[in-house]
Amino acid sequence: MPTTDLRPFFNPKSLVLVGASERPGSIGGMLSKHLLEGKFEGDLYFTNLKRESIFDQKCYPNLEALPGDPELAIIAIPAKFVPAELEKCAKRNIHHVIVLSGGFSEVGNVDLENELIRVAKEHDIRIIGPNCAGIVSTHTKMVAAMENTYIPGGLSIISQSGALAGSMMLRATYEGLGIDKWISFGNASDVEESELLKYLAEEKDSPTKVIFLYLEGATHGRKLISEMSKATNLKPVIFLKGGRTAIGNKAAMTHTASLGGDPKIYKSIAKQTKAIWVESLDEAFDTYSALAPYLDRGGKRTAIVTNSGGPGVLISDNLDMLGLELNQPSDVLREQLKDLPAACPRENPFDLLGDATPERYELALRALASSGEFDTIITVMVPPGDADINGVANVMVSIANENHNTAIIGCLLAGKKVEKAVKILRDNDIPTFPTPKRAAWGAHAINMWKEIRES
Repeated sequence: MPTTDLRPFFNPKSLVLVGASERPGSIGGMLSKHLLEGKFEGDLYFTNLKRESIFDQKCYPNLEALPGDPELAIIAIPAKFVPAELEKCAKRNIHHVIVLSGGFSEVGNVDLENELIRVAKEHDIRIIGPNCAGIVSTHTKMVAAMENTYIPGGLSIISQSGALAGSMMLRATYEGLGIDKWISFGNASDVEESELLKYLAEEKDSPTKVIFLYLEGATHGRKLISEMSKATNLKPVIFLKGGRTAIGNKAAMTHTASLGGDPKIYKSIAKQTKAIWVESLDEAFDTYSALAPYLDRGGKRTAIVTNSGGPGVLISDNLDMLGLELNQPSDVLREQLKDLPAACPRENPFDLLGDATPERYELALRALASSGEFDTIITVMVPPGDADINGVANVMVSIANENHNTAIIGCLLAGKKVEKAVKILRDNDIPTFPTPKRAAWGAHAINMWKEIRES
C-alpha cells in the first residue's frame, strides 16, 4: 500500500536535485538557483554527471555517490531517463519525488508515463508531476520550483497549470498577499488534487489559512468531492475551474492530459462541498484578500462609508446583486452620528462629503463598527486635492483593531495617488480594493465563508 504521508514534499529533512545546472534558462539551472537563494535549511545535494560544483555547491555525479539518503528527490532531466532514475531513487530509499520533466501523456507519450507509474508503484515511490513546475513551501524555506518570487503568508495554491501557478505567485507578491505553499501538480500521475487538499487542510501548526484550487479536470471526481467536503470543514477552499467552454475544455485536455468536464458539474461540486466557487483570478485573489484577516467576522449586513456618492451607488448595486443587505441605522446609532456635518445623511450609504477628514471618518467608523448593527463596513476614499488619504488609512487600521466583530475593508480609488494609503492598509492586514465591484465582492466573500461556517 503506497505511503499517504506527504510531509517530505513540503518539509523534507534533506533533498537532492537530479539534473542540477548553471545553464541560464534551464529548468535545472532555475531550480539550483532557487533552492540556494531560498536558503533551504536541510541537507541539499545536487547531481550532474559533468559538474563537480554548481553555484559553488558541491555536485555529485549521480545518486549512488551521495553521502546520505535524501527524503525528497527533485528530477529535472529529459523524460526518457526518468523511469530509470526512479529505480535509482528506490535504491537510495527515496520515496518522495517531484518530476518537473515534461514529455509524457500531455504530448501523447502515454507509454512513458505508464512506465513511470509502474516503477513508482513497484517501489512505493510517491510522485508529484510529471510536467509540473514544482513546489514552494515558504515557511520551511524550500523553493523547489521554477518561480521564486513570494512573501510568506497564509495562502496555499494548488494548481494543475504550472505557468498559471507562477503568475498567481507573482500577482500575490505584487498585491502584498503572502504565500504558505505553492503546488504545481501537472499530470497528476500519482499524487492528485484530492490528496493535496487533504494534506493542506489537516496539516498541524500550518500557516495556511485559505486554500486556492485551480483545476482543468479532476483525476477522480468522487475522491475530490469527499476530500473537498472534509477540507472545507477546516479551512476555506476557493475553487476555480479552467476549461469552462468547449474550446477551453479542449485546450485543457491538451495542456495537462486532464479529463476536463462540464463546468456545471464542477460548480455543483463546489456547492455540494461548500467550496467558494469563483469565475476568475480576480475573484479568487479578492476572496483570499478579504478572508485572510476576517475568518471569523463578516455577514450580510453591510455599511458603506464614503466621501463620494458615485462609488457608494455602484457598491450598493453590486451588494444587492450579490445578495447582501444595505440595512439602515437605528435611531440610537443616528444619534451617535450627530456630530457629523448637517449635510451628511445619517443613512446607509453614509456620505461624509468631499471634504471628509480623517477625524470625520474616525467618528463614523467607530460608531458603526461598535454598534453591532453591521457585519462589514466598506470604507471608500476618493481623495480630492490634498485630502489626507494616509490619515484615513491609519484611522481604518486603528478602528479595525478595536474590540468589535465588524470587518472593515477599503475601496481606495485614484491609482498612484492612493498607493501609500493602500500599502498602509495591506501592511496591517486590512483588505483594500481598487474598484467598487471588487470591494463588494470582498464583502460577499466574507459573508460566503460565514454562511459556510454556520451551515
